[in-house]
Amino acid sequence: MIDGLIELENDLIAEECEKYKSSNRISEQDLNTETVAALAENVHSFLINSLIYTFLYQKKLLDSVEISGSYGFLPDGEYSLYTQFPAEVIPSLCEELHIVFLNAVIERKNGLVYRKKSKHNLIDKGAVYTRSYVAYEIVKNTLSRCDAGADVSVLDFACGTGRFYDCIVDILDKEYAIPPEKSILNNIFAVDIDPVAVAITRMKALARLKEPSVSDIEKICGNIIRRNALIQENIMFSDECPLKNSDFEGKVNGGFDVIVSNPPYLVLKPDKKKISGNKADRILMWVSWFRTSGAYHYALEGMLNLYQLSIEKMIRMLKRNGYLGVICPSTLFADLSTTKLRKFLLEKNKVCEIKYFRESIPLFDNVTQSTNIFYLQRYGITGRINVEVDGRCFGVEIGSVRKIFGENMEIPLMSDRGWKILEKLSQVRKLKEYPEIRNRRGELDLTLYKRFITQEQTPYRLVRGNMIADNDIEDINHEYVKGEFLGTRSAEFLKCDFGRRRLVCQQVSNMGISRRLRFVYCEENDILGNSCNYISAEETVLKKMYILLNSSLLNWRFKVTSSNNHINNYEIDDLPVVDLNRVDENFTYSSQEELDRYVGELYGLTPEEINWIVR
Repeated sequence: MIDGLIELENDLIAEECEKYKSSNRISEQDLNTETVAALAENVHSFLINSLIYTFLYQKKLLDSVEISGSYGFLPDGEYSLYTQFPAEVIPSLCEELHIVFLNAVIERKNGLVYRKKSKHNLIDKGAVYTRSYVAYEIVKNTLSRCDAGADVSVLDFACGTGRFYDCIVDILDKEYAIPPEKSILNNIFAVDIDPVAVAITRMKALARLKEPSVSDIEKICGNIIRRNALIQENIMFSDECPLKNSDFEGKVNGGFDVIVSNPPYLVLKPDKKKISGNKADRILMWVSWFRTSGAYHYALEGMLNLYQLSIEKMIRMLKRNGYLGVICPSTLFADLSTTKLRKFLLEKNKVCEIKYFRESIPLFDNVTQSTNIFYLQRYGITGRINVEVDGRCFGVEIGSVRKIFGENMEIPLMSDRGWKILEKLSQVRKLKEYPEIRNRRGELDLTLYKRFITQEQTPYRLVRGNMIADNDIEDINHEYVKGEFLGTRSAEFLKCDFGRRRLVCQQVSNMGISRRLRFVYCEENDILGNSCNYISAEETVLKKMYILLNSSLLNWRFKVTSSNNHINNYEIDDLPVVDLNRVDENFTYSSQEELDRYVGELYGLTPEEINWIVR
């Protein structure tokens, strides 16, 4: 049935394209991609609304909708009647059709319409739909944490077509004896910015009621609303339906017992190469408002992302001791850019549980990313966090998180054994706590000081990151630096770094490779480009650091919290460095395994733990 509906939609889009060409007197070549996409959006909305019209017609509810004035079900306009689709299947058909539409891009070639699977709507709208079994798990586990009585209030934030909403209705009915006739009208609320998705969710809710009255229809339209929930009562964005203080019976500001969500994932980066100028300007306006309005305090680090803003917003919509259940990228608990928000979750609320999913587990269509589900109690106190990785459950104390990761308070995707190793590593000093070790970025900015780079041989070889091989520096670029460059350097650099061997690593190292951290020696007169990082110290210390930094153990520790392709100096600074008096500077080894055994023992790892690291 859905295939026939998709074919019908394709035919309608093709017809609209022909009408547009005719009325605007343009050729096929002049019908650009943006215009086709806009026409397709209009046709899609028309078809969904026509199916809703058919549903209301077959259910004999058209008059009730008109009397109630609840045109959220059906905007003004003329619609087709598709009586070949029974009312009972229309809600699920509409949901499936909408999701198929969001997961594709419409293209037109030689007068025909094609659909191609695409991330366009994910990039443009942040629209990603949760699998039903995942939504059910989140709703069930979140509700089980709260005292869900007959007056419990539950919000599906960024509801889409109502995956979470359906689960809330089912679970309140089966496990809390609150039937749909009551829960839909009194307990469950939903919000989304997508008008088509909201209309579908309203229809699905209406379909659950046996004999809905005019007041029931009004109630559903008041409980399931189209709003931009991230913007509240703002004149600047009045055309985007900002959330009102009066919405949801006044529950907007700290009134919900439970909120569940798969929030939109969208980086607010106005790339005009990928999106139209108007949209890019709109994003810039959003970013300015989010950063300056005072409505947000914790989700403003780095590039703004709607999922982080949504989490902060949802927490503020919860009652004291209310519960939140969310699925989102696992970078929330591991990335430096989310530190402020993460600390707000952990220090001002109670994070009860985190369940991790590796990127190899396909929870979403068109998305390959590690994700997590977490549960939080507003204003609670975080103590022992229940963590699940690869089906294994264990506890992590908040004190251990602080001890291992300090102020950043990361909780990376890590097994129980990994956490035990991290606790051992936390017993030693960090590299930044050794004043005799200098950890710096390469001294020559390849853009700013390009004028000093030459092909003519000088005493100063230029070392770029791409020259660093497994065991040495390969002179593949044959570039040198003019002596005048040294005049731009500080006295400290010339005294402490230049004219001596240093340990060098790449500043960019792809996340997909197993050995990301690799240090080699440079020559005394080498000039290092800023595509390198380096360690500078006395020769004895340098030899010991060479042994430690090239071990699988420190490579593993680096990868635990590295969330991008860069090797940053602050990440090197946080590496654990065992008491250097215990390291034999003359230690030699014939294999990586031999080195890893030696270093692992220095850090107190068991043979099993060492094998686990190098597995």
